[in-house]
Amino acid sequence: MSNTQQQGRRMLLFISLLFVTPIIAAMYMYFSGTAVPVSSVEHGEFITPPRMLPETALNTSVPEQHFRDVWSLIVSADSHCDTACLASLEKIRQIRLSLGPKMTRMQTVFLPASETAIRAELTTEHPKLIIATPEQSGRIHSTIGSYENGEIFLADPLGNLMMRYPQDAEMGDIREDITHLLKLSNIG
Repeated sequence: MSNTQQQGRRMLLFISLLFVTPIIAAMYMYFSGTAVPVSSVEHGEFITPPRMLPETALNTSVPEQHFRDVWSLIVSADSHCDTACLASLEKIRQIRLSLGPKMTRMQTVFLPASETAIRAELTTEHPKLIIATPEQSGRIHSTIGSYENGEIFLADPLGNLMMRYPQDAEMGDIREDITHLLKLSNIG
């Protein structure tokens, strides 16, 4: 075998290794589990598996209000809406407004467990807030499961309850998650 043929074969082997080595390394990392990220970037807690919310109207007097076609920021309340609950309602209102032109992709929903949780000033302070009836809230709360008064939930445009945030979650953190989701999502 001539010297030129040996050089050509070495060059071919080198070029082949250049392309095959990253593939082998990636397969090793994937199957061995060494490529799993240590932390995640979301600030809320993922609800796994996501829970499908009922398709019925949130308020029987306004049948077009439901959990489909738009993202939903939801605040749950017990039989009363305390200061943490009111703070959560204020957070979701400000988050929606801070989205600017994308705010049409987001709705804010209040789920009171009883009529006593609904304050008269809510409709004036939060004009775009959808207030579910206590009956509908009860159905939705049964899907949610346990919750704290004033806890914030996020539902996608397909009606899947997918994230939860504690009452004391930072507004900037929730907004960052939502901005990221809206950027990646073509639905809603």
